[in-house]
Amino acid sequence: MRVFARAATAGALLALAAAVLLPGAAAQAHDVLESTSPANGSTVASVPGAVVLTFDHTPIAIGTKITVTDASGADESAGDATVVDNQVTQALKQGAPAGKYTVVWRVVSSDSHPIEGTFTFTARAAGGGSGGTTAGPTGAASAPNASAPAASATPSGPTEVVGAGVPAWLIVGGTVLLLVIAALAYFVRRGLSGPSSED
Repeated sequence: MRVFARAATAGALLALAAAVLLPGAAAQAHDVLESTSPANGSTVASVPGAVVLTFDHTPIAIGTKITVTDASGADESAGDATVVDNQVTQALKQGAPAGKYTVVWRVVSSDSHPIEGTFTFTARAAGGGSGGTTAGPTGAASAPNASAPAASATPSGPTEVVGAGVPAWLIVGGTVLLLVIAALAYFVRRGLSGPSSED
């Protein structure tokens, strides 16, 4: 009977550890980039006034940086990126030329870990700056108009995010489950092979 008592005790302790660790692990998961405006790989009528990144949580403004370069490699970013709620917006220079653009971003996730990625879009005409008008799923020059294009971005838009793979809670949960199984197997085997005088 001592074997089963030990196994029950070990299982209870491991279950308690899992209950404490799993919520913390879930809270430590990196933010996920949900969409971009313009969408990754899309072609827009003209260069938008800004590019907008939408995350599942609000990232930390400190350390956030977005660089938008045109086909010649020139940086067309205007000023610093701004964080409002779960959206990060980077304004572009007025009169930015037509062509393919590459957006390289790096933000600090709400769990304080940096994440980064890149995406591209192509503009058929030069931008008009903050007063420009764009068509289709392009980004808007001002933050109030930026949310609608971001929501309509295609699911396949954003490129991979560093550190945003398998959820942390799933890894921790699987590890705890394996520990519970190993502990139970150990105590059962020990009880079966131990001397009968222990009972």
